[in-house]
Amino acid sequence: MPDIRIQNVTFTYAGSAGPVLRSINLTIPEGEFVLLAGPSGCGKSTLALAVAGLIPSRITGRLRGNVYLGEQNVSKMEIQESSQQIGMVFQSPEEQLIHLDVDAEVAFGPENMALPRAEIEQRVASSLAYTGMEQFRKQEIYALSGGQKQRIAIAATLAMQPKVLVLDEPTSDLDPVGTQEVLSVLRRLNEEYGMTIVLVEHKIDEIIPWVDRVLLMDEGSIVVDAPPRKAFDDIQRWQTLGVSIPQMVQLAQALPDIFHGEMPLSVEEAYRVLQGSHYEQLLLQHVTMQQAEPEISALPATQESLLSWNNVHLAYGSKQVLKDINVTVSAGEWVAIIGPNGSGKTSLATLAMGFQAPTSGSLQYKRQSVRAGHVSYQSRHIAYLFQAADMMLFSPTVEQELHFGSKQTKARKQQTEQIVEQILETIDLGTYRTTNPFNLSFGQRKRLAIGALLVRRPELLLLDEPTTGQDEGHARAFLQFLQQLRE
Repeated sequence: MPDIRIQNVTFTYAGSAGPVLRSINLTIPEGEFVLLAGPSGCGKSTLALAVAGLIPSRITGRLRGNVYLGEQNVSKMEIQESSQQIGMVFQSPEEQLIHLDVDAEVAFGPENMALPRAEIEQRVASSLAYTGMEQFRKQEIYALSGGQKQRIAIAATLAMQPKVLVLDEPTSDLDPVGTQEVLSVLRRLNEEYGMTIVLVEHKIDEIIPWVDRVLLMDEGSIVVDAPPRKAFDDIQRWQTLGVSIPQMVQLAQALPDIFHGEMPLSVEEAYRVLQGSHYEQLLLQHVTMQQAEPEISALPATQESLLSWNNVHLAYGSKQVLKDINVTVSAGEWVAIIGPNGSGKTSLATLAMGFQAPTSGSLQYKRQSVRAGHVSYQSRHIAYLFQAADMMLFSPTVEQELHFGSKQTKARKQQTEQIVEQILETIDLGTYRTTNPFNLSFGQRKRLAIGALLVRRPELLLLDEPTTGQDEGHARAFLQFLQQLRE
């Protein structure tokens, strides 16, 4: 398989003032597994799109320099040529899935290559087996969870059997078990078939044990290019950028007398070093003390009931999604809905907005029935952030997107301007106020969608995976802001 060569690539999106990529020179040898990391908006996804050949063939802008796969100039190829050699899995699976059911989706690529029916069948079966989705082969796409859709997008790309696989945050909507399963699949493809893999991710802790090389980006440039055990030598740079540092790396740097310059990348590696040291005894004592401490009972809820699910069941045809849900959320509470992919988290939340009706049971907001289909009525008090936040953006600039939300409130103009300025600062998009939202990174678009909701000052926020696509710094800042809102 050929190397990827990126030669002096600079790219500026149409309508943007400055370049997103700045004079990037990089060679990725065939068969290498590369992690591309960096803060939201640094150019990671744009570089991934350029490697996949979507820039400039499908995404308008000014490109200088070229991307090569061996001797082939990917930057000059049509997408139907490059896609047979370089597969791309997008950040949002909603942008990639076009068929009604899983079987048709995964078969679409091989069918367009005019392969024999027997080979198409074999590719579909093996791709679904690789991603653990065989049992969903006849399932309608709409009935899948976000994480399951992400796996199907990966399976559809694998069915093309590309030489290079470029993945833009493929585990962002996956639970921890699903994340490790997908990474295991990618490693197998890398080792067994020599497939070159370029992986854009924020989950550094979970990704780092699997990769051969780490690239860290900042403001359109590559500022770190090193193997995993050397990538964090300048830990201050990572902290300044607000990018996640693996916990095992932090542990090794905090205990230099134990690790002696060794850089563990997994819990197992760190444990082997700690075994037999006095730190092991201290940790065991700490665990024992924690287990002996009495549990602190939760304070009784004194606030009024805000939202309740009462004996709620939900089914899509024969598929039971929710069963006998009885939950009450009190005013001022912060509630986390947690569960593996496909467990019904999103379905539980969408019922509260009236996007659909439960199969049986009822929902109440402030003791009044939540009416299915009357979303505008519920939206006077409740704000809902979709998992695919891009579906919520439609204004030509960031500032107009926020002002649209303010029009739905009764606040005075001066007060509205103050709110918009505060939100721009909170979501860290003050310098992008005149930018088209779709020229922002995925993480920035997610923050903009959240900001547009907050402008309306809702009584209740329903947020479906709000920190997806965010680097550690922005995710922490956003959660702190939510806490300030509550207080």
